[in-house]
Amino acid sequence: MRKLNSRLIIVAFMLVALLSRQARGNEEANLNLHKSLENLKFGILAYLDYSAGQSPIAGGDEDNYNRFALTRGYLTLEKEIRPWLSARLTADVHLEDNGDYNVRLKYYYANILFPDLGPLTNLKSEIGMGHMPWLDFEEHINPYRCQGVMAVERAGIFNSSDLGVGLMGYLGGKLPDAKKLTGNDHYDGRFGSWHIGVYNGPGYHAVEENQNKVVEGRITIRPLPMIKQLAGLQLSYLGIYGEGNTEYIDANGDNVFPEYALHLGMLSYENPWVIFTGQYFTTLGNASGSLVDAEFDALETMGYSFFGNVRLPVFDKRISLFGRYDYFDADIGDDVAEDTAYETIVGGIAITIYKGNLLLLSYETTDYEEDSGGTKGEPPVEGNNLGNDNKFQVVLQVKF
Repeated sequence: MRKLNSRLIIVAFMLVALLSRQARGNEEANLNLHKSLENLKFGILAYLDYSAGQSPIAGGDEDNYNRFALTRGYLTLEKEIRPWLSARLTADVHLEDNGDYNVRLKYYYANILFPDLGPLTNLKSEIGMGHMPWLDFEEHINPYRCQGVMAVERAGIFNSSDLGVGLMGYLGGKLPDAKKLTGNDHYDGRFGSWHIGVYNGPGYHAVEENQNKVVEGRITIRPLPMIKQLAGLQLSYLGIYGEGNTEYIDANGDNVFPEYALHLGMLSYENPWVIFTGQYFTTLGNASGSLVDAEFDALETMGYSFFGNVRLPVFDKRISLFGRYDYFDADIGDDVAEDTAYETIVGGIAITIYKGNLLLLSYETTDYEEDSGGTKGEPPVEGNNLGNDNKFQVVLQVKF
């Protein structure tokens, strides 16, 4: 676990914020700005959560809860060092299972910009603990990460960042008037975007247990940018290949790591009024290596998810209705058990307050089949008989 001393990090961020404020005041007073504070940005993203419901327990029981929580607190520093070189550090205030809040690194990388190479434009590389190709992309289409993680992360296949090297860019420059046409100016390549990378594999909050590196790549095509009504249509593919991060001893006494591979396709459509996504994915195992059979071979899994969001024509489109459906089967080959799937339904309302600050109310329910191990990469267990998972949730997302 890459945890840091919480007090030291928080004090450091507060000091930088105060220095930045003082520096801005000095700049307004026409005083010299210290070079270390030039082009320095500081930001916060927090999810202040109230949830009430039931958590599933093996054997068909349920555990009731009713709690306030800070489910996420991101503190970010970004610094431009040269026009082609910058750095980012994001600390993640995280709630542990024992109730403690700890701070760990989420992102810590150097960002290098490159000249365009023909149709490959807006080229950059993240070196260090950077974004992996998928989740940051999907979370800029589905704006409600504060409600819960995306389908593939909920299934425990992989998370959002890792140590390694990533190269990314656009196809054909930027889409003109992207915000006006699609309601979104992130990943606004005219003909799409792409991201490839090589990473340790286990993600940002686990230690690498093997010497294998995981190769990941995303390609997104925007087929009709010249048609106003279809500029927000995109087709995306994600591929991953490597090994899971758990070491096992097989029947011959050999140390083995399970295979890990993924294929994911998604269709998405965005305009200022409507968002829709539909995705389908299959895997062999997962990044952590937890999805294996009795002989430690990776399980074949399958999942799909649909998400929709509609902005209502009132209060300057600040009110939205959204819904989501996830299905995931952790053992489609029935190597461990037969009934190993779960399905999740989410519905709610979101009220935009100001520039990424919003209030969200939602209801979520998950139905587990008889042998499902649960979400977050839990392996199937024959006769597990999890109880129902139901949650009413209110989230205030604070961002600046």
